[in-house]
Amino acid sequence: MQTIIEKIDLKNPYYFKDTIKDLFSWQELENLLNLRPFVSANRFHPTDDIEYKWPMQSWLSDVNTWPPSILKEVISKSVCYLSDCSRVNKKINNICKTLENKFNCPTDAHIYFSLLTGEGSEGFRKHWDPQHNLIVQIDGQTNFKIWNKKVTEGDRQVEVKENPILNVTVSSGDIIFIPKYMVHQAIPLSKRLSISFPMSDGATSQDRHWINLNNY
Repeated sequence: MQTIIEKIDLKNPYYFKDTIKDLFSWQELENLLNLRPFVSANRFHPTDDIEYKWPMQSWLSDVNTWPPSILKEVISKSVCYLSDCSRVNKKINNICKTLENKFNCPTDAHIYFSLLTGEGSEGFRKHWDPQHNLIVQIDGQTNFKIWNKKVTEGDRQVEVKENPILNVTVSSGDIIFIPKYMVHQAIPLSKRLSISFPMSDGATSQDRHWINLNNY
């Protein structure tokens, strides 16, 4: 992974095939979805436009947490993601640390997943992000299109008529890099699990020290 990151500059998109394995798994995702701090309303995000409400539950440190029964419904019909996941395992934390050391950009990890196939699995429309993104496909296939158009901050209108400069279908172990403000689209072609590493400017990086209990 270190070698791949060294090849990246922040001005151009990149695609690397069959690069990294065993970074994360569906089983690890299942564990997170059943661990209450990871399904707070500030951390778990469905991409549909439905407003969900639920009654307050007992014994919660964070009362604004998705109930499991509603969560089950949401993940069955929406593309979803978890934010603030850069420390869910040591490998992901180390990738964030490597990116931060290379580019001096504080980095998070967002876990994207979709259980949908066929109709309803269209994913995100053409859009841009204010952060650079390194995306690792964990499982399934996703078609990525990237256009040679960068927008300016505050411009929410995304219109592109030309052909994309990059149009690839990524599979397990593949990596794609998308510079900030560059218009792109991700279309899940199957049940999908991926991790996005957004890199931002002008903030303080997290403490990347990893607690190893074997050292005590």
